[in-house]
Amino acid sequence: MIPHLYVGPGARAAALAEAAKALDAAPSGHPDARVEVAQTGDVGIDRVRELVLWARYGPVRALRKVAVLGPAERLTREAANALLKLLEELPSHLAVVLFAEALDQVLPTVRSRCALLWCSGAHDQIEAALRAVGYSDDEVASIASVLDDRVEEAAAFLAERRAPLREWHEACAEAQGRSVLELAAGFASRATDPLQRRAWGRALAASLRRAGTDEVLAAVERLAKTGKDPVYAFLAELARFLVTEAPAAWPDLAPATRLAWASKASLARGELDDNANPRLLAEVVALWPRST
Repeated sequence: MIPHLYVGPGARAAALAEAAKALDAAPSGHPDARVEVAQTGDVGIDRVRELVLWARYGPVRALRKVAVLGPAERLTREAANALLKLLEELPSHLAVVLFAEALDQVLPTVRSRCALLWCSGAHDQIEAALRAVGYSDDEVASIASVLDDRVEEAAAFLAERRAPLREWHEACAEAQGRSVLELAAGFASRATDPLQRRAWGRALAASLRRAGTDEVLAAVERLAKTGKDPVYAFLAELARFLVTEAPAAWPDLAPATRLAWASKASLARGELDDNANPRLLAEVVALWPRST
């Protein structure tokens, strides 16, 4: 299971709600729950070390243990470093749920190793802004689905009035039927636009299993030549595709393999933040199922 990071107003409540749902009980006092919440000051290394030690052992009552930790932006650098190994090698019996109010203050090495879940405040803020400039309900839903509640990217639709439904269908049609190399080149040139990135990203992800190994390597090389940012965007789109669309697109791919691949793609973004070689990293992720 990929660690979750709730962000925004109400993030702490959302994290505790997820823990309660996983445990089918309130986390407070539960033998399989550990809640580390700093009311004031930093989240220090001692708290994280105790959590890591607690995480070694399996659950007593529930199907898995659940750890809630935050605010993530108050993790000291030493505490974050101690937490990274746990996030990267999460035991199957453990779910880790972090929360933060200010994503920009969370250390990148922690942020990139988690699935970001924005609380309703961000989602509502985006939708209200889009409606205020005249987008219809269908258009708002379409835009919100590609933004994934990233408030800063809403500017691409607020600066000028666009036709997102038409643009989406046109982008999907343009990407259809292309080779993996063409898709990589197209994705790299469109990665800064949320709608185009999603349309070409899902097509690129879907093409990986039908392309030959040499074709995938050539596509990754093409992508990496354009810089680290398109590789980072590709890894994010691949992880999203594997979780949301791959079950229908690839019914023959075992769920455990699919989710492990998604986790690999998600964790690779953290390695990019640590200055790993973008091309080599993307090659490993893109070809990962073939090497297992």
